[in-house]
Amino acid sequence: MKPVLYFLIIISIIIPSLVFGDGVTAIRVYFDTPDIRQACYDLNLRPLTEDIGIYGDFIASDKDIDFLESIQARYEILPEHLLPVITEIAIDSIYHTYEETVFELFAYASYYPTIARVESIGVSQQEQRTIYAFKVSDNVQVDEDEPVVYFDGTHHACEVMGLEICMALIDTLLENYGLDSNITYLVDSTEIWIVPLVNPDGHSAVIDSISLFWRKNGRDLNGNDTLYEYECNDWWTCYTEGVDLNRNYDWYWEYGGSPNPWSYYYRGESPGSEAENQGLTSLLERIKPLLSLSYHSYGEVIYCPWLLMGNYAPDHAALYNIAQELASSIMRENGHETYGVSFAQGRSGMASNWQYGHLGSFCYLPETVKYPDFIIPPDRYFNVIRENLNGCFYLLERAHGTQLTGIVSSPETGQPVQAEIRILEVYSDILDPRISNNTYGRYRWLLLPGTYTLQVLSEDFIDVTFSDINVRDNGITVFDVDLYTYVVGDANGDRELNGNDVTFLIIYFKGFGSPPEPLLAGDANGNCRLTGSDVSYLVAYFKGGPPPIYGDCW
Repeated sequence: MKPVLYFLIIISIIIPSLVFGDGVTAIRVYFDTPDIRQACYDLNLRPLTEDIGIYGDFIASDKDIDFLESIQARYEILPEHLLPVITEIAIDSIYHTYEETVFELFAYASYYPTIARVESIGVSQQEQRTIYAFKVSDNVQVDEDEPVVYFDGTHHACEVMGLEICMALIDTLLENYGLDSNITYLVDSTEIWIVPLVNPDGHSAVIDSISLFWRKNGRDLNGNDTLYEYECNDWWTCYTEGVDLNRNYDWYWEYGGSPNPWSYYYRGESPGSEAENQGLTSLLERIKPLLSLSYHSYGEVIYCPWLLMGNYAPDHAALYNIAQELASSIMRENGHETYGVSFAQGRSGMASNWQYGHLGSFCYLPETVKYPDFIIPPDRYFNVIRENLNGCFYLLERAHGTQLTGIVSSPETGQPVQAEIRILEVYSDILDPRISNNTYGRYRWLLLPGTYTLQVLSEDFIDVTFSDINVRDNGITVFDVDLYTYVVGDANGDRELNGNDVTFLIIYFKGFGSPPEPLLAGDANGNCRLTGSDVSYLVAYFKGGPPPIYGDCW
């Protein structure tokens, strides 16, 4: 029998200025510098919302505000705020337990074997629960040359709607495949990966009524074999055991979260220390999503990469454009506004930062459900899911929208090539290199319409740069790249085209010199033969004629 749980609902009392007691006020602090964010931590201000963006909302005393003013922190008193009133209501059976989630995933894979499969990607840190990834695609057993879109839910245990949205997405895709033309197209042309339950231990602590506000995983920090210990149990900011999985990724890990093991933001002993994160990063490094959503609650906002040391992300224009369109596809619970957009702090070990910085994936963090709820009653549950599915399908469709893509290969070997891809207009070495796919040589880069410069680099081949590539609107621009081990026309092998190459060929044809290496390096006119006409072609080129061309010689 499923346990009966309880959760918060909102009585919408709007207070002109939210005052919690004598001299205690709700304020919004703007994180103009990392020191201001740290000051809020040092003051132990109690958060009202997660402070992962450019500001945080806190409960502050007059003394706290005096200190913030002394360090010239920008803040404002919140003019109106919803004061949560605790009301006990039994949780509905629509919410999944871990066991129900696993059962449904395997049932789906069994019932739809041609388009669905489930696989284990690891186990939870403390109680060794298996974490499952679910793939939906035609030819589901094959990693096809298709864009990958990834979804996950419930990094934070009490943010249960992420799991529910992911399970609803799976059901919608499978039930409507072959019936709905758009869904059929998306499944046939996309590799869709879903990890519904990232944090099964913490989620079970919520479902089992240990704490409705449990946030972290189940790690037994003090090693006393008593799990899920806490200092208080009435809000997500209570100090508890465990690690915040969304501060444990290896991206500026030391700057985000908290080193205090009992803090709600505890980032773990080291980057990627938690088994849950290790399983996810292993999967993500293998599938390399083009786009992804990592679901959280609450706030009805889309967090977008990033603000990093005061600078927007290198791909800011495209990232923000997609975030805006994603947000506009999801209606808030009030029925007349769509989700907002904000920027995540880039110096933090969050999933969205790691995916974008390390993999180049455009990863967004939707905060579902209105403040201050996590678990909501059925009448709101279905509406929140329906609206967020709109966002899921927008993202799946955007994977086939405006972008530059192509295959990098070697005509000499006939094989795909792993090479570093740079779009110079949006390139920055602050990001890890973006590499073409090792199976197909495929690269994909989400862009806005415009003119771009493509650079392709490889240790084993000659680097190439292509200018004035026009990326069209509302569609895919294809630009394949051939890489060679030589520069055509570079007869003497110094990787430069000049008169010395003409001299080299003349000496060779007179029988006094060695041949070009490889021989086709001297084939300036591209006819796949080395003759005196190549000398004439090079001379004409240096006088303003067409450049040497690679012949189709393989």
